[in-house]
Amino acid sequence: MISSRISLSLTFFLVLGVMAVQYISSSHPKTNKDGSISIVSQEGKLDTSELDFEELFFEIIHPKEISYTFRIKLAKGFGSMFQKPLENVNLVPTEPFNACGPVFNSDKIKGHVAFSIRGDCSFTTKSVNSENAGASAIIITDNDPLNEMMIDMIGDDTQRIVNIPSVYLPWKDGYMIKNTLDKTRLGYAVINLPLNLTNSFHKNKRKRAPWTQW
Repeated sequence: MISSRISLSLTFFLVLGVMAVQYISSSHPKTNKDGSISIVSQEGKLDTSELDFEELFFEIIHPKEISYTFRIKLAKGFGSMFQKPLENVNLVPTEPFNACGPVFNSDKIKGHVAFSIRGDCSFTTKSVNSENAGASAIIITDNDPLNEMMIDMIGDDTQRIVNIPSVYLPWKDGYMIKNTLDKTRLGYAVINLPLNLTNSFHKNKRKRAPWTQW
């Protein structure tokens, strides 16, 4: 009888120990100032098991200096899904680059993909302004050089409808793309968006940028 009780007690504490370890090592959402969400483990590392990347990527065809494949993440709670691939379209930086007001270069963005930077207003505002300029989609790059995590872009509380896909791009990738476009004075890059690299054909074509970690 005593041995049975001891056995049950040991089992109980063992279960508690396992649950405690699972909690400590589990990931936790971190809400950022602009409403976006980062999923971070207890150790401070990105926990990709908690994220829904959907294996989304895009590739730059031109200019050759940045002809690589880049990982992106679709916004949550606003924007649309990609109904079809956008092939050989231009990726055009918005003017202003933060897209927090009317986009002045709508003549260059119409029918193409807007390229904007995080900060100064909500992701929804950037997307709405780019859609109003005629963009088929928008890529929003991070503005924080210290942030190496993929984040969840979520909508604001204005209930505005966004009818184009809106995707997140890490800071380093965005910086390298914008810097190259500024240096070459091209004003745009030619891209294919999105790519699904679960397809073996695209896996063989993948060309990861040398500065990325995925």
